Amino acid sequence: MLARHHERLSDGFSLTLDGKRRWSMYLREKFAEISTKLVVAEEEGEIVGFMLCMLEPNIPVYKERKIGVISDVFVKEQRRRKGLAKKMLDFAARWFKKNKVRTVRLNVAANNLEARAAWRMLGFESFMIDKRLDLSSYPRKRTSRRPVRVVHSKPKRKLLRR
Repeated sequence: MLARHHERLSDGFSLTLDGKRRWSMYLREKFAEISTKLVVAEEEGEIVGFMLCMLEPNIPVYKERKIGVISDVFVKEQRRRKGLAKKMLDFAARWFKKNKVRTVRLNVAANNLEARAAWRMLGFESFMIDKRLDLSSYPRKRTSRRPVRVVHSKPKRKLLRR
């Protein structure tokens, strides 16, 4: 349902024919790691939402060594705006804090206005802005009149060994 929801938002979320199988394999791999937590919202024996949370190392130049990531969230349409995302986030926040995480990151599809508003209400603020380029339409026009030399270089093998 989450994947279908995103597919309706943008062509950038077009699904593969075997997407369900691939999603299952991805989840199996993630659940094998202790750095993953699945939060499930259930009402009367029915799953009405979920939140997939992960612990990830931060880029090593920053003081904060580990960050929390909420990678996937879904609440059934008829159960939205009833506080389920907040309840799942409360549970996830306790898990993140227990694992010594200070900040949590998530991505929201630009066209998903409902989710953007929900996360804003829960206290999430814009931090980074992801941009996307469809290479089938690139380049649109030349932007530079002066010739510029662009080179490619590989790091020497010695730098990669340790």
